[in-house]
Amino acid sequence: MLLNSCYFPSYRAVAETGLYDISFTEGKWFLNYVTIDGKPFSDFSNYSEKELQNCLNDSLYLSYGKRKSIYNVPILTAKNSKESLSLLRATNTIDYVIQITGSIGDNDISGINIKPMKNAEKSTASITFKVYEVATEKIIYSHTTSGEIVVENNREDVLFGKSTQTILKKCLEKGMTQFKKSGGCR
Repeated sequence: MLLNSCYFPSYRAVAETGLYDISFTEGKWFLNYVTIDGKPFSDFSNYSEKELQNCLNDSLYLSYGKRKSIYNVPILTAKNSKESLSLLRATNTIDYVIQITGSIGDNDISGINIKPMKNAEKSTASITFKVYEVATEKIIYSHTTSGEIVVENNREDVLFGKSTQTILKKCLEKGMTQFKKSGGCR
C-alpha cells in the first residue's frame, strides 16, 4: 500500500528558442527579480544570481545589491515590455534582460493527504526563462520547465506527494541548467 501512495513529480521542458543563439560572452546582462504568479520571490532570485554570477561575472547587473544597474527594469510582461525595453535602449546601459517567471496551478495536493481522491487531481508548477534583446526589443530566448504530480480517480489510500514549492525549485534548477548550457556556460 505504501508504494501505491507515493506520488512523484514528472517534469517536461518546452523550448521556443529556434530563432537566435545566446552567448554569455557578449554584452551586459540584467537579471530581473524572479517572480512567482506576479510576486517577487527572493529565494529564487538569490539562487539565480548565484548561478549566473559564475557565467556572466562582471557582465551581470541586478536591480539590487552591489551589481545594481543604473536603470531599474520593471518586471516585463506582454503589456509593458515594448515600452520598458525602448526606455532601456535609450539609456544604452544593458544589452539583454533575463526574466524568470513561475506559476503554480490552483490545486495543490502536496504533502500528506488522508482524504480519498474521488476525482483526478494534480499539482502543477512551471518556470519560464526569457531573454529580451534590448536593441531589437524582442524575445530571443524562451524556455519553460513544468512539473506535476497527478493522482488518478478513486484512490482510497494516503497521498504522499511533493509540495508545489519543491516542484517549482526543481523546475528552476532544471531550467537554469538548460539556460546556462544554451548560453555557453556549463
